[in-house]
Amino acid sequence: GIGLAACRGSDEPPTATMTPAVTQNPTSTATEAPSTPTPSVEDEVLDAYARYWDVYGEALFELDADALDTVMTGPRLERALEELESLRANGQAVESVLRLDPVVTSIEDEQATVIDEYENGSYLIDPETKEPIGGRGAPVVIREAFTFVRVEGVWKVLNSVRQAGPES
Repeated sequence: GIGLAACRGSDEPPTATMTPAVTQNPTSTATEAPSTPTPSVEDEVLDAYARYWDVYGEALFELDADALDTVMTGPRLERALEELESLRANGQAVESVLRLDPVVTSIEDEQATVIDEYENGSYLIDPETKEPIGGRGAPVVIREAFTFVRVEGVWKVLNSVRQAGPES
């Protein structure tokens, strides 16, 4: 529509051609500024959630707890460390096969909640050969609530609680 305006308003070609440059900048910054805060925090939490599963999955696969404290803290970290200990003791590791579908349900200050009804098809593997132990089970749908806290600017899972499915 800018070209037409310039042709039609032959009285004022300079303003017509100059207006786009002038109006573009304020509108682009104006539309970006107010909408940034909310989605970015939600995106941060969802990114942290995805990173949580990446790091956790890698830890279960390699039986290596080193990176766990980058994505979890408190009770969740303690449980994960116990889980790895138990897997090591049993000579097992885990191949994580997940289909995530997270929803951020609340964000308040330094705490957030994510609820996910995800499909978990993970299975036990031999830690050395990475071959399945006892085959791959059928995927199960798990509904779980994850509590995140922001620790020094980083969102980490503080706790997770499995919830009964819709059928119960």
